[in-house]
Amino acid sequence: MICLRGWQTDNVTWDVFGDFLGAMVRTAGRAMALDPSALTMADRFGWSVPIGIAVLAGVSIMVGQSILLAINRVSRVRGVLTLLASGVGTVLMAAIEASLVAVLGRLILGNSQHVADLLPTVLIAFAPYWLGFLVLLPYSGPGVARALEVWHLVALWLLLIPVLQAGRWSALLVAAAAWLATAAVHAFADNSPLRLRERVFRWSSGTRGLTWRDVRASSRLEPQP
Repeated sequence: MICLRGWQTDNVTWDVFGDFLGAMVRTAGRAMALDPSALTMADRFGWSVPIGIAVLAGVSIMVGQSILLAINRVSRVRGVLTLLASGVGTVLMAAIEASLVAVLGRLILGNSQHVADLLPTVLIAFAPYWLGFLVLLPYSGPGVARALEVWHLVALWLLLIPVLQAGRWSALLVAAAAWLATAAVHAFADNSPLRLRERVFRWSSGTRGLTWRDVRASSRLEPQP
């Protein structure tokens, strides 16, 4: 009888987990299809689905940059930690973008939406970055990265329309301004003397080896005499 109850409990757990994965995939799929109703697919699981989407987006981006892990000979355990750090970083970036949307919504639209009300939408808008691993492709990788950035912007714009209860062009103005401001914060984190992104990479990977800055520098072709 005890074994039967344990088996039933395991089945229920797997059913809930399967439903969660299904909700996450459906929500991400609708966001990638630029469907404004994407947020409604996550209602049963609350914040867990939007956060899961953003974490997987960050992991996929880091997988696309896995050359860094290979060059630095990062161990498997450290590699997993680096992937998770990238996922958490994406959630934090989404929080920054949601804060900017809230501020700009007040300034441009007179909207009083709280950051907590906007964050799930912004998290879901990171769904296109599930394809972030494609930046690993030779030659076309940078183009894929730019396309994913634009895809994220368009998804953010369309998902914000019902949340902000704004017109298409007003929502586009808020989304574009927040997207550009977030990109500026990201660039500052990458290029400031603090080099926050590199510090996080080195902390999580356990190596003080090559970073993307070093890879880019070494890949520049010197002019032949």
